[in-house]
Amino acid sequence: MENWPPVKLEHSITASPEALVDECYRLISFPAGSLPGWDRFKSLFVENAVLALRVFPEDDSMSVMNLDEYARRQIRDGMQEEGYTETVLRQEWFGFGDVCETRVIFQMQFGDREPVPAFDIFQLVRLDGRWWIASITGEVPKPGVEVPGDLLAGSG
Repeated sequence: MENWPPVKLEHSITASPEALVDECYRLISFPAGSLPGWDRFKSLFVENAVLALRVFPEDDSMSVMNLDEYARRQIRDGMQEEGYTETVLRQEWFGFGDVCETRVIFQMQFGDREPVPAFDIFQLVRLDGRWWIASITGEVPKPGVEVPGDLLAGSG
């Protein structure tokens, strides 16, 4: 991973998978008139990380992207003006040795619109003395698709 990461992150963030995932949600959220700090965001991930996501609720299909492709897709027209937040509701963790996984129920909110429930699975790896995000797989219910009640149970 020569010339990677773009930004050296604080040890308090890279020392634990939980802190790394928390920082990911903090960095992808931004107030109106702003944008994510993409170099810092990318520095949470291994250089060749894979993101397999339904980026927006109205997307017909999933997209498999690298970090640069995700940064381009994530900011659609009007988002910079309205702002965007992701709020974690619940996490379930499993890890052993140098690998860890978390499943996250969260809400995405575009400006002042109604929040939309969403689901991410992070896979993390400890390399070179720190934790890295290796992949995120995420789903957002398409319009008209009901989220199973047990998926959101305990998230209040």
